[in-house]
Amino acid sequence: MDPNAPTVSRRTIRFIDGTQIALSNLHEIMAELYSVGKRPTKETIDEIIAGLEAMGNYIPESEVIRREYRDILMKEYQEFVEIHDKEKEKGGVLHNPCEVKENENEKDE
Repeated sequence: MDPNAPTVSRRTIRFIDGTQIALSNLHEIMAELYSVGKRPTKETIDEIIAGLEAMGNYIPESEVIRREYRDILMKEYQEFVEIHDKEKEKGGVLHNPCEVKENENEKDE
């Protein structure tokens, strides 16, 4: 493997019926939108979906399925923003929100 090759993040999202979908570059897209001050709105989620499609993720054209994607991605982005806002308040730098999420889950156990 080329150590200089760009890394691609993968995030698995789960639909209410249990279906799981792996998305590439979701973290990078959310980080970019967050860096320019985008808040969790329907318009921002539509931008995330457009970004995912531009990165080669297949999202069906069905409006019903897209609505489900919007709901799930809204929750994902709200959590992303919350974690990063808290980190910003502390004056820290958050490199990988998954690490924070894992640490929070450990506290719950």
